[in-house]
Amino acid sequence: MQKSPLEKASFISKLFFSWTTPILRKGYRHHLELSDIYQAPSADSADHLSEKLEREWDREQASKKNPQLIHALRRCFFWRFLFYGILLYLGEVTKAVQPVLLGRIIASYDPENKVERSIAIYLGIGLCLLFIVRTLLLHPAIFGLHRIGMQMRTAMFSLIYKKTLKLSSRVLDKISIGQLVSLLSNNLNKFDEGLALAHFIWIAPLQVTLLMGLLWDLLQFSAFCGLGLLIILVIFQAILGKMMVKYRDQRAAKINERLVITSEIIDNIYSVKAYCWESAMEKMIENLREVELSMTRKAAYMRFFTSSAFFFSGFFVVFLSVLPYTVINGIVLRKIFTTISFCIVLRMSVTRQFPTAVQIWYDSFGMIRKIQDFLQKQEYKVLEYNLMTTGIIMENVTAFWEEGFGELLEKVQQSNGDRKHSNDENNVSFSHLCLVGNPVLKNINLNIEKGEMLAITGSTGSGKTSLLMLILGELEASEGIIKHSGRVSFCSQFSWIMPGTIKENIIFGVSYDEYRYKSVVKACQLQQG
Repeated sequence: MQKSPLEKASFISKLFFSWTTPILRKGYRHHLELSDIYQAPSADSADHLSEKLEREWDREQASKKNPQLIHALRRCFFWRFLFYGILLYLGEVTKAVQPVLLGRIIASYDPENKVERSIAIYLGIGLCLLFIVRTLLLHPAIFGLHRIGMQMRTAMFSLIYKKTLKLSSRVLDKISIGQLVSLLSNNLNKFDEGLALAHFIWIAPLQVTLLMGLLWDLLQFSAFCGLGLLIILVIFQAILGKMMVKYRDQRAAKINERLVITSEIIDNIYSVKAYCWESAMEKMIENLREVELSMTRKAAYMRFFTSSAFFFSGFFVVFLSVLPYTVINGIVLRKIFTTISFCIVLRMSVTRQFPTAVQIWYDSFGMIRKIQDFLQKQEYKVLEYNLMTTGIIMENVTAFWEEGFGELLEKVQQSNGDRKHSNDENNVSFSHLCLVGNPVLKNINLNIEKGEMLAITGSTGSGKTSLLMLILGELEASEGIIKHSGRVSFCSQFSWIMPGTIKENIIFGVSYDEYRYKSVVKACQLQQG
């Protein structure tokens, strides 16, 4: 893959997007291959973006009792987001200036209007320049906002992935694959789609103020007749939008429920087939799907009525704005044409751009809260280690699996502030607290030397797995001391095999190393003969 030309492109090249010309020309001549695609700029790489956001999120968690992910995102992307928003606003302002120039050009065709006829050529040149300026403002702004949305999505995607690797087993057991898929795809993808319209939350009111000032100059009080209709339409759209959000939330809940049940059925397909539960499971999924489709249809109806209100409002807005002025003052071609142009822009701002921006901000805050809740879930405890210890040592260790016991432990520790955690010689130790609950492990003493082979036996539920989870940090001890020499390797009794060949499972996405590959094959006794 070639280095991205965006990094070495000049200001003019970025302004006119000429840096895309080589790959467009190559794609026109023949089908593009993977080697033809440019390498992503370093500023867009997942490593750079995730490290940047992770650093700000850690800072937010360390400095505040109630950390907010939105503040970390603000510190990472706000100034560029604001810069492109200002460019977008300036580009939108040109839409209000255009009807003024067009109206004066139309007025120049009147033989009696000598002033406009004398400067008609300059008005035409000004109109052409206005279109060029609008293009040079809007296109880089929209591209920049889409790029920031992509960067935010990539950064949060990486942050969620890293968090998943740190979650404790108790938390992971409660998270379904469907929930993770919904979090990583349905939620994050909306940043790419909607960030370019988010600025209209403040651009649209300024645009409406400017347009109403220009319309007042043309029509006086008649201008507010059309605005009144638009306000009624906005209220109507808000009611429909609220209903659409309700149906979408209900649909999302049903989708998540369907994905969870489908995943459970697939994981336990042997039991389903053995007990002939196929029809019952199929009926259950069909019922959920029917409810989901019903919510989808209702949301689509709300979207249809909202769009219909937008498309059919154009004629009535212009009619109500022009009619009172025409009845009183007669028909003035220039003013009618200019009013129609103003009303088209006004309708777009009031009934489409502003409601969409409100919906985008509402959805974005909801998505960010969901991601924030996920990022604040409990992680497995990373045990500190002592290089002087050659094995694993446990002294009078007690641990609990009870749900919510970690929160109870934290409250007891806070209420007993005089008790201190001892951390001598970099060992993890815990205060002896009198807590209510049935420990899964109690007063465990264990000493395993390096290189020693030890087998732990016992009946089901006696605590064998809990002891391993305690060593790995998945189970947090409430009492005792744990010493450990460094890294601990763990091989589960349930192996995970990636779909693909044996070679792909050994390489696992990294570059092929023949010596390492053959060493793994030999160690796993996979050689032929």
